[in-house]
Amino acid sequence: IDTAAMYYNEKAVGEAVRTSDVPREELFITTKICDSCYTREETLRSVDHSIRLLGLDYVDLMLIHWPVGNPAVMWHTLEELYQQGMFKAIGVSNFYPNTFPQIVDGAKIKPVVNQCETHVLYQQRKMMEYLQPYDVALEAWSPLAEGRHGIFKNPTLIRIGEKYGKTAAQAALKFLIQNGVIIIPKTTHIERMK
Repeated sequence: IDTAAMYYNEKAVGEAVRTSDVPREELFITTKICDSCYTREETLRSVDHSIRLLGLDYVDLMLIHWPVGNPAVMWHTLEELYQQGMFKAIGVSNFYPNTFPQIVDGAKIKPVVNQCETHVLYQQRKMMEYLQPYDVALEAWSPLAEGRHGIFKNPTLIRIGEKYGKTAAQAALKFLIQNGVIIIPKTTHIERMK
């Protein structure tokens, strides 16, 4: 479950997790700090705010949402909190070759993921190549292109889907999975969630 301070969904997700019949260890919760933090103290406040809203004992994956503020200071603070057991893993979101070195240069712990917009119409092949030597996974936000650009009516995806008895959306997601991209699809439709 992907949350973020910027999405204003941390409190609702935390409540849902606590009241769910699904054991906590079976859920993978990600959140992202998005404040322009320049100091350790600002980063600690931002993390504390997210953790308090979630109301969980730990977060599975904590990300820096954008390369704003002082990403190096933010990263070193996340490393410290990770070592204290506050998170199971740490990573980044929306970092590209011009900003990613701010994190990995001098890092004690490398990011496990870089979450970027990725879908069949924007495949991020250069980003995947760039991350490979660092052993950092690419995680796709918007793996269905936010339903834009005719992705669900794309003739190629429809043909592939028909061949395997799947929808165009399922074919698009399978393409990413087969290329080693972690996907986090989003929908507001209950039937699609199921």
